[in-house]
Amino acid sequence: LDGAAARGHLGARACNDAALRRAFVMEDALLVLGAGGHAKVVIDTARAQGWSVYAAVDDNPNLWGHPIEGVPVLGSLEAAAGWQGWAIIGIGNNRTRYAVSQRYALRWATLIHPTAWVSPSAEIGEGTLVAAGGVVQPAARIGRHAILNTACSIDHDCVVGDWVHIAPGARLAGGVQVDEGALVGIGAVVLPNIRIGAWSVVGAGAVVTREVPPRTVVVGVPARPIREVA
Repeated sequence: LDGAAARGHLGARACNDAALRRAFVMEDALLVLGAGGHAKVVIDTARAQGWSVYAAVDDNPNLWGHPIEGVPVLGSLEAAAGWQGWAIIGIGNNRTRYAVSQRYALRWATLIHPTAWVSPSAEIGEGTLVAAGGVVQPAARIGRHAILNTACSIDHDCVVGDWVHIAPGARLAGGVQVDEGALVGIGAVVLPNIRIGAWSVVGAGAVVTREVPPRTVVVGVPARPIREVA
């Protein structure tokens, strides 16, 4: 956190369709784009790191006006367009997170939970979340808007691309490369120096012993392809 004062204007439709316009000055204020389940993890992580979470926005009107973890949900994602403070995308779906990151040019925060371990020689990209209990070992490189979820581990020299999601409890051995947009499911294990192709999916509990082509779903022990990603 740089502690600089964040100035912005947030416009959104309120739950009753009235126009919401708020101007404000806050230090270390954070806007969360998304108000579903993953946003709860983002909010908790942000608070643990010392952020003041100003609000959340989401395109689901059923969420407007209903606080999430005590944070107000002010309106649609369009509300983010005029925001000049810090922001992070609290959306678990990789394709949606990609689309939102391309749609809005915001000041993206990087969140690392205090109980996570990130080696001093690792690199973490903007907009990325390292959740509680996560481990990122030496010389690992993590891209932008990635999710390193609860208690996952990324070993030495791994390369994790933009918009990747490493799910809770997943394990990447040394030298693994996970290309952009891929999902490594809960509890999956990837053996050393394996490459996971872009926008592919590794099923929960799978053990990956060989390269996964782009846009391919693999499951099982050892992991086998079952279909292409639509």
